[in-house]
Amino acid sequence: MSTIYAVANQKGGVGKTTTAINIAATAAADGAKVLLVDVDPQFAATRQVGVSYGDLPLTIVDVLARDVPAANVIIHDVHGFDVLPARRDLKDVALALVQALGRESVLRLALDPLADEYDAIVIDTPPDLGLLTVNALVAADVVVAPVSAEDEGAAQGVLELRATLHQVVDRLRAGKPIRLVTLMTRWSDDRAQAGDMSDALAGADISVAARVKLRVDVQKAAGRRTPFVLQHDRAARDAADQLQDFARELVAGDATAQVIGDATENTEAAA
Repeated sequence: MSTIYAVANQKGGVGKTTTAINIAATAAADGAKVLLVDVDPQFAATRQVGVSYGDLPLTIVDVLARDVPAANVIIHDVHGFDVLPARRDLKDVALALVQALGRESVLRLALDPLADEYDAIVIDTPPDLGLLTVNALVAADVVVAPVSAEDEGAAQGVLELRATLHQVVDRLRAGKPIRLVTLMTRWSDDRAQAGDMSDALAGADISVAARVKLRVDVQKAAGRRTPFVLQHDRAARDAADQLQDFARELVAGDATAQVIGDATENTEAAA
């Protein structure tokens, strides 16, 4: 049975797609069978792993809008993991889903037949809390929320995501709990603002599972269409190691998480 990870944050530019891709790449390199699912109309994950999206006969659009089995759409062995790609017209699917019965669970139902095929399914979501993201939250066992140490509104963004998760658990998951793992990106030991951000998150009762120095070097990796943890400059080794360590802790169930939907709403060192 696979564990489903949704990487979500309504703010852009926090390293969300990079985080999703490199969780998938790390788990696959460690021997897990992994599927990366792109439900972002910007299809950044699809592009950044090097999939030639212009020639794709089928994408997640066909899965969500035309009931094509997800297994028929998957691209196999991209950097060691499989990919369920997206394309630009996914934004039209989001609009069409508004009229669909059970619209918040379409993705979960599409992924259910794959549960025994993969150890981990990693979903990259749009930078919003719209219907596509809600579909990912309904399907997920764990939500990873990357936040930027340079973003003064980071704590508020996670609070909004946490509030959405409460609604998802209560209304769409029949009370089934979900774990929220917060990852701080663009971290710098010398940046006073990063320390202020850590204090702001702690003040909002948000525990940070890990801190990663994701910066310019990550953009270079995206340009090479290769996961950052698999190919990086020597100067970026610290960031690559930090991201890889986080991914391993996450998949092993050792990353600090807040359990949403648990009666005690506790933070635990298990994701």
